Amino acid sequence: MTTNAALASHQLVFGLDANTYETAKPGKQQDVLDWGQHYVSLGLTSCWGDVPNPSNYTTFNSRTYLQPQLNKACKKSDKRSNGDVNPKDFILFGKKGFHVVKTWKDNTGEQKYVEDMAFPTLNFPSDHGILATVIEFVAPDQNVTSNKISGEIDDRARPVVA
Repeated sequence: MTTNAALASHQLVFGLDANTYETAKPGKQQDVLDWGQHYVSLGLTSCWGDVPNPSNYTTFNSRTYLQPQLNKACKKSDKRSNGDVNPKDFILFGKKGFHVVKTWKDNTGEQKYVEDMAFPTLNFPSDHGILATVIEFVAPDQNVTSNKISGEIDDRARPVVA
């Protein structure tokens, strides 16, 4: 964006499923800590900071025997070990342009996140949690380093949701 004069004054805020893994299979999957190093090398940071916590999961799902791809199905007792329980979702933005006021996630549809709960459910049909963050613009001469990460939603917040 800095090389295009029409975009030079714009700021990037981007939400994505980065498809990262807490413990990646080398050559087959992207490690979440490697992903953090990559976006920092591009002058970006995330709602989780420069170094994401590998156990801050935004997915917890596994296939049942009622779904396609039976080779991926597992018993209920094996859903954590055989399922997709990983830190996959991010909101990225310029490291110098913003600072995080608050970040939260939701896997219930009721503005809360229940750890170790598999989803989708009948009340929450997504296989990724909702991720939201409140960011503030930081003038170039300000140096702000504090972040608040929480499971609760501040009603006054104006979130960026991915």
